[in-house]
Amino acid sequence: RRMVTSTLNGIPCTAASNCVTVTINNVTPGTVAADQTICSGGNPAAFTVTTAATGGGTLTYQWQSSTTSCAAGFADIAGATLATYDAPAGLTVTTYYRRVVTSTLNGTPCTATSNCITVTINQVTPGTVGADQAICYGGDPAAFTVTTAATGSGALTYQWQSGTGGCGGSFADITGATASTYDAPNGLTTTTTY
Repeated sequence: RRMVTSTLNGIPCTAASNCVTVTINNVTPGTVAADQTICSGGNPAAFTVTTAATGGGTLTYQWQSSTTSCAAGFADIAGATLATYDAPAGLTVTTYYRRVVTSTLNGTPCTATSNCITVTINQVTPGTVGADQAICYGGDPAAFTVTTAATGSGALTYQWQSGTGGCGGSFADITGATASTYDAPNGLTTTTTY
């Protein structure tokens, strides 16, 4: 408010103006969860709220994503305007998510940004092993070699499988065959796929 004083003939008289209120529209973004790792093309678990957002006014939400980092490259996700978000299946690149919370009070919007959630993609390629071969009944196949190495975002492990129904048939694990290469045993009497 403003105090006004009028002094006339040495006599001061005062009056107070109307009161002006500056309302603080506090907004906190809350906390969303959680970082996760999925296989390429997989479906992330829905993001949940561990600490609710708060604000002095009406709260609205907008989820954003980035394939750059938690610090840059964010853009709004169309239609993602709920407190929680379920990212779609089929992700093939590590993606970062955050939620922007807007509190609107007396027509004034104030925003705050949540923590960043990272969905890490575990890329894996099987590589190529070689090669098809023909052997005599009861013979010993040549060891299978690696022609193109397997790759992955994490630690690689291997399990060889075999079957007798062709490449489109069923396969079963070969006990102990856990190296990147495999030497099939001597004495094969049935055409076998690996």
